[in-house]
Parts: sequence; structure tokens; C-alpha cells
Amino acid sequence: MVAEIWMPQIDIDLCTGCGDCIIACPTDALALVSGTAVLAEPDACNYCGECESICPVEAIALPYQIVIEAEV
Repeated sequence: MVAEIWMPQIDIDLCTGCGDCIIACPTDALALVSGTAVLAEPDACNYCGECESICPVEAIALPYQIVIEAEV
């Protein structure tokens, strides 16, 4: 089995630097750098989704993978 690490993806072209995601992040994984949100502490991210749901311009996406296992 291959382990995959999922992290929030921030579209820097959409991010307005409002800081809402940084305030909402319970693990302090996000920070503002040059007026844009970044995942500053990836190891701290618990993939809770707070940043994605609070972003007013939908600049943050939390990708996921749907896995369907076939019956054998």
C-alpha cells in the first residue's frame, strides 16, 4: 500500500490575503507571506477543512481521492 499525503492547495492568484483561513486554522499550519496565504507548517495540518470552508474567494481546495474497491 502506498501512503499519500494530502495537503490544502492554495491558489495564489485567487488569494486576497484576508487572513480568514489563518485565524480559522486550529493547528496554525497556515501563515501570510507577502500578502498571500501559504501552508507554512505542513506537518501541523490535520486536514480539517476549516480553511477551505472559510475562504471567501474559494482560493483553498482540499483534494481528496475516491477509492472503490472491487469485490474479489
